[in-house]
Amino acid sequence: MSSLAGTFLVARASLSRGFFARTVILLLRHDEDGAFGLVLNRPAAVDKLPFPVFIGGPCKMDGVAMIHGQSDWLDAGDENEEICPGAYVGAAEQFQVAAEADETEEMRFRIFAGYAGWGAMQLEGELDDGAWIVRPAHGEIIFGTPVQELWERLAPRTLPEPSLN
Repeated sequence: MSSLAGTFLVARASLSRGFFARTVILLLRHDEDGAFGLVLNRPAAVDKLPFPVFIGGPCKMDGVAMIHGQSDWLDAGDENEEICPGAYVGAAEQFQVAAEADETEEMRFRIFAGYAGWGAMQLEGELDDGAWIVRPAHGEIIFGTPVQELWERLAPRTLPEPSLN
């Protein structure tokens, strides 16, 4: 089995209902035991925070997860795992920097509550059923695309229906 970690899962139109409709997921792990990722385009309604929080998926987690594209943060902690080019798993030290950042400073990070998870071979079944499209992931897409445009940017273009006239 080839790992899909570090790629995007883009929901196909067949996932038009429920939580995963029009979602883009960044896969962080994928192996024989299952898969784990973060939904990139589901902002949460959270007040009184200096940064947005995203609903990373329907599965609950203790605390939050963070990804970032700040190459200058890379020596801030030992947990700087590169997920895909230009995107890294955040460490506690980086979360503190993000929390204290000046709101006018452009920061390339996302904070997530929750995650998307699959058991062994579950994601493979969904891929076989055509529920997801796999696309190469890159930090420029994650942090450079407005959240509300992410799915449209990565979803496959549909062909127009032929005219029967």
